[in-house]
Amino acid sequence: MLRLALALALALVPLTARAGELVVTPGGLIQADGRFFVDDAADPHTDQFAIRSLRPELDATFDHASARLVPDFAGGKIVLQDAYIDLTYTPYLAVRAGKFKVPFGLERLQPEGTPMFVERGLPTQIAPNRDLGVMLFGALLDGGVQWQLGVFDGVPDGAIGDGDDDDHKDLAARVFVVPFPCPRSPLRGLGFGVATTYGRAHGSLASPDLAAYKTTGMTTFVAYPTGATLDDTAIADGVRWRITGQGHWFYGPFGALAEYVRSQQRVALGPIATVVPAQAWQVEVQWVVTGEDATYHNVTPAAPFDPEHHTWGAFDVVARYDEFRVDGGALSDKILDPTKAARRARGYSVGVDWFLSRYLRAQLDAERTTFRLGFAGGIDRPDEDTIVGRLQASF
Repeated sequence: MLRLALALALALVPLTARAGELVVTPGGLIQADGRFFVDDAADPHTDQFAIRSLRPELDATFDHASARLVPDFAGGKIVLQDAYIDLTYTPYLAVRAGKFKVPFGLERLQPEGTPMFVERGLPTQIAPNRDLGVMLFGALLDGGVQWQLGVFDGVPDGAIGDGDDDDHKDLAARVFVVPFPCPRSPLRGLGFGVATTYGRAHGSLASPDLAAYKTTGMTTFVAYPTGATLDDTAIADGVRWRITGQGHWFYGPFGALAEYVRSQQRVALGPIATVVPAQAWQVEVQWVVTGEDATYHNVTPAAPFDPEHHTWGAFDVVARYDEFRVDGGALSDKILDPTKAARRARGYSVGVDWFLSRYLRAQLDAERTTFRLGFAGGIDRPDEDTIVGRLQASF
């Protein structure tokens, strides 16, 4: 798979050329991670190195249309991340069709490789990932108001969709406002918005259509029961609804991002059926200690790492608090097993980034996650302490 991915990326390089109105631009993203657990004797986990992302990227523009194709070969599997076409005749209204990110979570919508931390926060566990659908979008007031409205197959929280087996679809809508777009305003990096999704989901024994929620260490701390029959397997069985409030502010070397997400899904387990609410929120802050601008998209060093010329790239420090809660009624009704599903998780994270150039980034994060319930005997799951490192190349 690695050879195939590299061969594909290299094969695309000569395509960067103009032929009439056609411009084809290749790119790529490679993320090499190391994940280590500190003092996990009470609840053992596996330390490991992994290729988290291995994505050749292909962008094409022609006339008033553009297209993007991004497969991912990480983990020895092929996953289609993005495959869509945009039609744009005016900045106020455009159409996108294919597979792409659902317009919902603020951190999820950041370009890959640009979030402050190696792993996105707990609210992103609730936000949908990518799905198949069609979306109208645009920008008003010189980009001060961005809007999206789409119809999608529908996916569980945090999931990627590759198809659908019923007629039910999800509606997604988002509005994000940047009230001070003037480049000289100290509030130019301030933005805030709301988004929602609404649809119906009906799972089956083979495909329950429900989410499992994971920590930064990629360990599952909330999951629905599965078994051999519908009497011991929880399935989605009705309305799935989400809402989020979100915002960011970037000014000079300082950046902050915050969002709140709530999700409700009707779930059935044998004769029991109930609505299970889950909610999460987070606050992230960033300070670029070398003085470069912090932005929603990335940090660009004033000079790349070059010891011969005594330049060292850019450095930042980041911190995050995030929290996840699931409704206690789902535990008392046995929709969720309290010996396996935590009612609450809280994350405390710090990290440092080294931006060697526009294309190279090294990250090191440390996080402690604490839990309420979620362990055998109805006691609290042991704290999870993780150290996660990443070396990333994007081009």
